[in-house]
Amino acid sequence: MSDIGWELLQGFGRFFVHPLTYVIPVAMFVLGILRVKKERASFHTRMFRAAFDVTAPLLPGLAAGALLSIIVVVTGMAIPLVFIGLVSLLVFLILLTGRIQWLSPAFTVSAAIILALFLPVWETGNQMVDSWFQVLEEMNYQPVLIWLAAFIVLEGLLVLRNGKQNTSPVIVKSTRGKWVGAHRLRRIWLVPSVMFVPEGMIDPVSWWPLLSAGEGGLALFILPLAVGADYSIFHTLPAPAVKRTGLRIIMLGLAAGVGAAVSFYYPEAVLYTAVIVFVLREALIVWRNTEESSRPAFFRPRSHGVLILAVLPESPAAKMGLAPGETIMKVNGLPVHTEREFYKGLQKNSAYCKVEVLDINGELRHVQSAVYDNEHHEIGVLTVKEKEEYPVSGVQL
Repeated sequence: MSDIGWELLQGFGRFFVHPLTYVIPVAMFVLGILRVKKERASFHTRMFRAAFDVTAPLLPGLAAGALLSIIVVVTGMAIPLVFIGLVSLLVFLILLTGRIQWLSPAFTVSAAIILALFLPVWETGNQMVDSWFQVLEEMNYQPVLIWLAAFIVLEGLLVLRNGKQNTSPVIVKSTRGKWVGAHRLRRIWLVPSVMFVPEGMIDPVSWWPLLSAGEGGLALFILPLAVGADYSIFHTLPAPAVKRTGLRIIMLGLAAGVGAAVSFYYPEAVLYTAVIVFVLREALIVWRNTEESSRPAFFRPRSHGVLILAVLPESPAAKMGLAPGETIMKVNGLPVHTEREFYKGLQKNSAYCKVEVLDINGELRHVQSAVYDNEHHEIGVLTVKEKEEYPVSGVQL
């Protein structure tokens, strides 16, 4: 029992000396800075502080890491330290490039498997490097595939459950040269996961580990891993689009689980599974982008009413329950068809605001809220402007 406690203590120590433990939160904060900069350029305000991109994904990422750790502990799957280092290196390189959509285990872990299977063919002449390659050549990849499948399923759950929340409004120029609104999910989740490494102080028992770890004990590591998402949503509200993407990723994880099961009978299926998972994950990105580019934009100026692109948190609009996708028809009794008319209606009453809004189901409702003297000209609603030119920060669709 003392050995387990000591390994657990060492596992926490290894977590805090791992460079990714600090690199990943820094990358999350950089995403927040870039988001705030774009929002201010387009709307002269921001939705959340930059630190929100670190704090908001924190608990969901920890929960996903806890679930992944339970799977690892129950099965007792052990992965050589060299392979863990290879995965960590790939995550670090992706963070440096800023290609957040590549921070999927379907890319990072699958690419590490492919590299680990081919690197031993190359003899460097360096004794240390060649010994690492030998470890990769002799390691058992079935546990890695199980870990990969579970990790992809958890990625899908993160996108499904947490990705739809707090997306960032953006302004883009369509292929017809019109300014339209969209929502962007650009997020990194820090996912710390327990992992066992051969040659440690934790001794196996008769029924554990369930997966063969070779001779000797196991060492415990807590790995700082990252999952990323980078989706631009044009043709619908964020929630259904993100839900659809999350379900597709979960299906990919289940398919990877089938490949892991097959590999126990046909070891060559390890490589095939890694390649197929990598290719299918890229196919999901292409599929989603094709859907977005082939359908008309949802957030565009309407002939009747003003469409809500986003609602600032803790604003009068948020207190009234206004939501993206709803259409404001009247403000303080005045019909509105443009943003200029919308603000004119707000100025009619500097102390109170009454809004007639058409919800996403096509039903009218009336809401009202008090406003303050310093905000009588705004209630916290972001819209797509029809005539005013946006700054060059808008992106081309």
